[in-house]
Amino acid sequence: MHEVKAMMLVEPRRLAATRLPARGVERGGWLAIEATGLSGAEVQAWRGDRHNLVYPLIPGQQVVGRIADTFDDSISLPIGTRVLVEPIIRCGSCVQCVRGLASCSHRKPFNAYGALPSTEPPGLWGGLAERLYIDPDAILHPISDDTLAEVATFAHSLAAGYTWAVELPKMQPGERVLILGPGPRGLACLLAAQEAGAEWIGIAGLDHDADRLELARQLGAHLTVNATEDDLAFAVANSLGTRPDIVIDVTSDDPEAIYTGMDLVRSGGRLVLASTKGNRPLGQFFSDVIVGKQILIIGALGASSDSYRWAARKLETDPRIDDLVSHQFPLDESNRAIQATAGLLGHDELISVAVTF
Repeated sequence: MHEVKAMMLVEPRRLAATRLPARGVERGGWLAIEATGLSGAEVQAWRGDRHNLVYPLIPGQQVVGRIADTFDDSISLPIGTRVLVEPIIRCGSCVQCVRGLASCSHRKPFNAYGALPSTEPPGLWGGLAERLYIDPDAILHPISDDTLAEVATFAHSLAAGYTWAVELPKMQPGERVLILGPGPRGLACLLAAQEAGAEWIGIAGLDHDADRLELARQLGAHLTVNATEDDLAFAVANSLGTRPDIVIDVTSDDPEAIYTGMDLVRSGGRLVLASTKGNRPLGQFFSDVIVGKQILIIGALGASSDSYRWAARKLETDPRIDDLVSHQFPLDESNRAIQATAGLLGHDELISVAVTF
């Protein structure tokens, strides 16, 4: 048994370096982590905004690494294989798994990497550590050795983008898509919609999103809007001449974006809600607009395994992804990495963040 260096979130806003034993296990295996991408999930856990999390825990759900050891035939890939690890662990037999939902009730509070407490054996359930326990039910996706580890973490955003922009709304070639929020997953929605044949793609952000909106232009968005300064509805109408078929809300902690989505989507269109709002309520909600416009509203959580397979291929074929991870930090600087992800170190040139080993 050896010890593993990890950054443990002891309680909200208290991330501490520690060493945990790689306890002996009889099933599954161990992953040697190469890089972990950070997102709003880690920021919310750090802030204490996810009220159902149990501390202490090791954050980090967007993991890339190599299989270091296996203990049974639950892992079919050979030792040394470089993989993406799907964050959600699916037991396959609980009600959520049977219904095909992006969650599993086999463990509490969430059967997912980056969300299980370190008191759950063997304790190493998060990406901010040198090793990750590979649960027998974990889903792994092989990826090329040619991609830089920090760049490979963006595959997690790509998978979510494909699920949210293409799979869930059943996007068809020639449809028009508006994305609210130009963060990593918003940009991933842009790339996914492009590949699926969208005729028009717009993306909206705020004042602090200037660099992300510029990147969206470079990636081929037909319209980018700073909604702090410009009238979004007017800009969309002026560019598109009609309302979009699909609106995807990928904003962070902004309940008002739901109103915007309902207002802008066409009658009979689809509104995908793909972001949480920090447990903040939506005040003065009137459902008549949903009924009157016959909108289909879709809640989105996580990404499908098919989307992960698409993302793994996209890593190898689209060189633009190399520019989508803007910041990287070593494990010892995980506090700064989370603060950077939250925008607390400034928004200039901030696209996405990875912790590398």
